[in-house]
Parts: sequence; structure tokens; C-alpha cells
Amino acid sequence: MERTYTYFKGEKDKEFNIASAKKYVEQKQELDKLLESLIAPLIEGQRLSILDACCGVGHLVYFLWNLSPQSSFLGVDQTPYLIEQAKELCRGRENIIFEVGDVYDLSVKYPKHFDIAINWKTISWLPYYDRMLQTLIAVTKKHIFLSSLFYDGDIDFEIRVREFKKEAGKDGFNSYYNVYSLPRFREFVYGLGVSNLQAFDFEIAIDLPKPPFDQMGTYTVRLEDGKRLQISGAVVMSWKVIRIDL
Repeated sequence: MERTYTYFKGEKDKEFNIASAKKYVEQKQELDKLLESLIAPLIEGQRLSILDACCGVGHLVYFLWNLSPQSSFLGVDQTPYLIEQAKELCRGRENIIFEVGDVYDLSVKYPKHFDIAINWKTISWLPYYDRMLQTLIAVTKKHIFLSSLFYDGDIDFEIRVREFKKEAGKDGFNSYYNVYSLPRFREFVYGLGVSNLQAFDFEIAIDLPKPPFDQMGTYTVRLEDGKRLQISGAVVMSWKVIRIDL
């Protein structure tokens, strides 16, 4: 299986994709707040090199810079128009660079270069996670943080989505929403020689309205115990945040 990634690739649905990504800047997402709480003790008051792999419009770099303005940040994404938005968002902030590029090429350019690497809301939208994890470990010295959809059992789920409303959906299935076995993921990552892996469950504390039926977008359903189930389309969004120590 080819382990490439095509999400947001090309010019199709450009305006929709930009508008969707900008929402992360306009209102800080609950999942992003969890990342901040986990990463803040590691970066506050430190001078580090931090990578945001598949950075989109750069919203994570934008927020994390406030916690560690003395650190250097590199955001990389394959989509030129998202990098343009990221540069505009972080204009005037020192020590922030954004590059258009293939994340899988970073291991050649930046071997064991970054203190911390982040890969946020990405691997469930790849055909599989193996190549991305190999790349992140190859370029990182201390810690990796990622978020994705996981299942606590011994089953991987490959889920492909075709959104007919999008231009990309007219050509066929336009994205993945894969849910990965956490035990298998843990076994794979430890096999790459890491020292520790922690998985944090994400339970959202706010209600999210349901989007139109013809587009993906997370909304919440309140359960009898008061907890909220996150759903996008027909997919249960079983988010976990992973911290990997090298």
C-alpha cells in the first residue's frame, strides 16, 4: 500500500478548505486546548526547535508561539495556499518559518533536528500511519505529539469518504476517516525504538451543532451519563492525543 497523503492537495475546494481551517484560529478548538495543556510544561521558558508537520494554516504555531516566543517554529504543508495563509497569520512574529513541502522528505533535510514535533489531526486522513510515524521519529530528538481517531480494541478500521458536494468528491472518494487500533499502534511505535508512549482520551465539554447533512463536520450528541459523543457524518470521532517520548 502506498503511504502517501492527498488531503487538501491541489486547488479543488480551495475556498472551502481555507474557510474551514480558519475556524481553528477564530475560535480555539477544545482539542487544541488539550494539546496546549500537555505541551506547555515542556516549552514554556525554553528555547526549542518545534516542527508542525502538516501545519495547514498554521493555527497551532500561532497559539504555541505565545507560550514560547523564544523557540523556533517550522510549519510544513504540501498545499501552497494553506502555507500562504499561515505566513499571513504569523506575519511579524520572530522565529516562525513556513515551507511548502512533502513531510515525508523531512528526514533527509532535518535528521534528528527538532526537539518537539507535532502532527495534528492528520494520520486518520492518511491511507495508513506507518510512514508518517517513521518520518516524525527520524526528525525528532525529544517528544512527538499527535491526535487522531483510535479504537481501544485490536481492530483497524479503514473508512473512506466521498463528499459529493465538494469538487474533489466528484472524482471519487476524497478523504479517509480511519480509526486505528491503539494496541497495534502502540506496538508499532515501540518497535521503532521510542522510550515511552502515553495516550490521552479527549472528552469534549461543549455542545457542537449539527452541520448540513451533505457535508462532514463534527457535532455532539449528549449521552445519558452527560458525556458528549462526537460524530462527523456517520463516523464516531474517537479522538485521542498521543505523546511519544524518544
